[in-house]
Amino acid sequence: MDINKADYATIIRFGKLGDLYEKLKADNKEILDVINVTDNNGVSLLEHALISSKFDIAKYLLNENAKVNMVSNDKCNEVHYLAANINFIGAIEIADILITRNVDLTLKDKKYGNSALLTLCQEILKKRTNDGIELMIRCLHLVSDVTFSDENKAGYSIKRLIEERGTDTMKKALEVK
Repeated sequence: MDINKADYATIIRFGKLGDLYEKLKADNKEILDVINVTDNNGVSLLEHALISSKFDIAKYLLNENAKVNMVSNDKCNEVHYLAANINFIGAIEIADILITRNVDLTLKDKKYGNSALLTLCQEILKKRTNDGIELMIRCLHLVSDVTFSDENKAGYSIKRLIEERGTDTMKKALEVK
């Protein structure tokens, strides 16, 4: 990849953290000059890192105070993009950082009407890990009861998904709410 010709999103998606440093140096820029740049689809550099499972880059961007709750043209935020890769090493740590930074778990995407939390729940239930289930339970405690029953375009809600496919601990967490 030619660092000089590639844009920052391409560097993040196909390169390494060192390539991002090189690009910044080649452009005579600091990370703060580009940290919250979005592409034509409204996808931020942080979101590109999450899409590509580049959690070292995501962590770097978050440590440099990248904005969260950047909403793409598809009405997705960071959790929507992270969800598909939630079972990769490092993803739960990034999810926890996003949560502490008050990422919006209730934001609904344009295509399916899935809240960020519903998208995350779907992905966690595909490959049940203790870390994923614990993350989901932490998230359940952060949102209102209304969010649990809020249906997507297919008629599914977090409550229905957990009642049909969730673990006993997830079901108990719903009952406590």
